[in-house]
Amino acid sequence: AGGAAMAGAEELISVDYEVSGRVQGVFFRKYTQAEAKRLGLVGWVQNTSHGTVKGQVQGRTAWV
Repeated sequence: AGGAAMAGAEELISVDYEVSGRVQGVFFRKYTQAEAKRLGLVGWVQNTSHGTVKGQVQGRTAWV
């Protein structure tokens, strides 16, 4: 019975990322949070002192 339940389960993934370029002061972080919420993803995102945006996203593989 456990195998049947697992076969129907959606595959989940967790990804750490860091984005460089012009990503601070242009609402990139806020957009990322809104898009993740729209897709049903969870995680975190933050500006770094190096001028990048760093985060982690978790959810269905197809959406991450």
